[in-house]
Amino acid sequence: MEAAITSVLSKRWEFLWAQLPSLEFRADSGAIEKVRNFVSWVNRTLAIRTVRSLENLDVSFFYHKCFSSDVDAWVHFAAKNKVKKLNLHLHCYDDFYMPPQAMYSCPSLTKLHVRGCIMDFKTTIEWRSLTYLHLHIVHLDQHLIDEILSTCPVLYTLYIEKCHGFDRMEINSPSLHSLSIAHFEYNDSPPLKISAPYIHKLEISLPMVGRKLQVENTSSLVRADIDYQGFTWHTSFVEVMNGASELLESVQHVKELHVGLEFIKVVAMMALIDWQFPQSRRELLIVAFDSEYEHSISGIISLLESSPNLQTLVIDRCSADGEDVIFQLEEDELTSDLLHLKTIRIRNFADSECESVLTLARILLKRATVLEEMVIMTDVKDLSDFAEMVQTLLTYPRASTKAVVRLVK
Repeated sequence: MEAAITSVLSKRWEFLWAQLPSLEFRADSGAIEKVRNFVSWVNRTLAIRTVRSLENLDVSFFYHKCFSSDVDAWVHFAAKNKVKKLNLHLHCYDDFYMPPQAMYSCPSLTKLHVRGCIMDFKTTIEWRSLTYLHLHIVHLDQHLIDEILSTCPVLYTLYIEKCHGFDRMEINSPSLHSLSIAHFEYNDSPPLKISAPYIHKLEISLPMVGRKLQVENTSSLVRADIDYQGFTWHTSFVEVMNGASELLESVQHVKELHVGLEFIKVVAMMALIDWQFPQSRRELLIVAFDSEYEHSISGIISLLESSPNLQTLVIDRCSADGEDVIFQLEEDELTSDLLHLKTIRIRNFADSECESVLTLARILLKRATVLEEMVIMTDVKDLSDFAEMVQTLLTYPRASTKAVVRLVK
């Protein structure tokens, strides 16, 4: 009797869950039998749904070609029910999924994230409500990327990750605010050329070697985030440093620059050979800092010396596995004053990193002539060590008489 009641309640709950405005289905196993059970579960849930509207459909599983008709049915179901947010996160082995026309002609869509797909090159795009698009491991040709960029009138955010099949992006829509380009494959394809006169935010995360990125005509750009994936010198030093210099030059006009952990290591190597960095107009600089990498401070100094208008500096402690390099650096010092720097934040430092924090603080206090506040956020647990840091900071000369230094646990 109890088993029968449990079964009835389970079916009742399954029916009620299927009516929710947001449905999420996720499977972590790639075993074919488990995938088949997962697909059956999704099919059964959608079949008993009676509500004729859908806010969100999110499906993530290990895709096999034998399930293409099932995924087609899910996409048709979503379009028929005027879905607003669709996420097809397909982990593929060899066979990529080819979505039906229903995905491309879905005017209700506001957010679309697809992974592991080959998009139909001859299709017509009808995404008039789409504001967010994330293409991840998707093959699409030049015609289709042009179609997307010209027929999505309210697209606000575009994220291109590990995609290929096109060589240029002409972005002339005033609505597109944010563009992210990430993780090109390691190949010798022609550079991807980007022209985007209206975007305000650009995120770049690329391998150090392989396909290059050429960014131009970004007069409206306010913020840029740049980083490399993987720090290695098993390649031409000159090639890597030339690429970094070109990226810095392409964003020298932005007000906000965010520099990732691997990119700052390349900048540090450039500083060791007295590389001439382009002068910038940035007012805010956020830098990832690896205290275990012996040349990180020199990279930060190089960026500071090419930032004459800088007003705010944020240094975030991060950590990553990297290779030791053969260069040695003498004591780092700024060679010019920081005439506009008013605010400094140094964040997330632990006990073992006190020396690097103090070195940074000493260098900055000596040259920031109008500094108003320096805040150091640290996780030093020993009170005596904390007190010693405070006393050491008090001994450093300050170029600004208004500077207030705060050490926060």
